[in-house]
Amino acid sequence: MARKSLLGWVKTLVLAGALVLASALAVGTNAASAQYQYCVEHGDLVAHLSEKFQERQFAIGLIGHMAIMEVFVAKTGTWTIIVTDVAGRSCIVAAGEHWENVVIPADRDA
Repeated sequence: MARKSLLGWVKTLVLAGALVLASALAVGTNAASAQYQYCVEHGDLVAHLSEKFQERQFAIGLIGHMAIMEVFVAKTGTWTIIVTDVAGRSCIVAAGEHWENVVIPADRDA
């Protein structure tokens, strides 16, 4: 039961962060906030993740009509979450190591 509530909390936290970033992308960013973001054209960022970290797209989700969120994962366990706006500008939201896939038994809800 604790695992289910933890997963729900993590999903909510990631979605909230992605929504904030998508909103910032929609209205533009100022110089102070831009220094903490790595934002480039989607194709350039995907190529960078592939070439430098061997990360491939693992999951994708819509953020309303404003953006998409993607998770990229490498066999080595590195991972990156990016958000892309409707203009094709992508920003890294989070990145880390030790990615693990969780298998949920068929008799349990996600």
